[in-house]
Amino acid sequence: MKSFSILKIFIMNFDKNKINEIIENFVHTKVIDKGITSNTIIAYKKDLNLFTTWCLNNKINFIEIKKKDINFYIHFLKEKNLNSSSINRKLSVIKSFYDYLNQIGLVSWNELKIIGTQKLQKNLPKLLSEKEILHLIDKSGKIYIENPIKNIMYLRTQVILEILYSTGLRISELLNIKINQVANIKDKLYINGKGNKQRLVIFNQNALDLLKNWIAIMIKNNKNKNSYLFENIDNTNVISRQQIYKDLKKLALKTNTELEKLSPHSVRHSFASHMLNRGADLRSIQKLLGHSDISTTEIYTQVRQNRLKGLVNNIHPLNDLLKR
Repeated sequence: MKSFSILKIFIMNFDKNKINEIIENFVHTKVIDKGITSNTIIAYKKDLNLFTTWCLNNKINFIEIKKKDINFYIHFLKEKNLNSSSINRKLSVIKSFYDYLNQIGLVSWNELKIIGTQKLQKNLPKLLSEKEILHLIDKSGKIYIENPIKNIMYLRTQVILEILYSTGLRISELLNIKINQVANIKDKLYINGKGNKQRLVIFNQNALDLLKNWIAIMIKNNKNKNSYLFENIDNTNVISRQQIYKDLKKLALKTNTELEKLSPHSVRHSFASHMLNRGADLRSIQKLLGHSDISTTEIYTQVRQNRLKGLVNNIHPLNDLLKR
């Protein structure tokens, strides 16, 4: 307990090295307890470094933080033009961090309770229409065919889009898949999803055909079955999410698609929304998306309600009578 008292003094005196050390220890426990991915590790560290640096810059001792300080920090995040989901995610990381600080004796339970759920407005997910997604998948394949060697990136983009749209996978889940997991796939795959929870993923025939073609090309380019499904052609590094965003941006420009609408997450949102519109029940969509809580899935019912309202306002025959 003496070592924690010394550490507390270091933190109270704004020793950044000691703060970074405790952040590293916190992340390490998360890796052991929940098996978080490398991208999540980076996000946790980034969120906590932002928070602790903000505390230091504002002369706020974060182990004696007050409710007004948290409200001040939320205001700071809003001024950075972060959307509500990003703010809630950062607050969730901070709450988890304070749980850890409580466990090791650096903060009391009373200090911990001040970080509650913030009532922030949820933004509806950005969606692509069925027509837009099919056009993007088709166009990326056609660009590849024009010059298969030069335009290999567009084939990769086509495969990624097809799989994301046909399965509802998170991009982090897709990037963690290795060739040996899908080399002999028939129509389904079990993966360790968010929170290291196993779930079932269903592949349709179009996705399977593109996937098998992609694997054949990877093997031809000296990739082995232990390689990640989406590695760079010239090295063994799995491609980053940032690279995928860049690739999608290039495709968006070639197809006159709104840049803000096209992202791996918007494709996942579109999968869920289109399935719901075509008659899938909410429980099934929850399973397909890997949501632990159905309330997370229920946002798509709001999207559908907005769509139905638009249909009534724009298509109902009484609207023609009102125009006379």
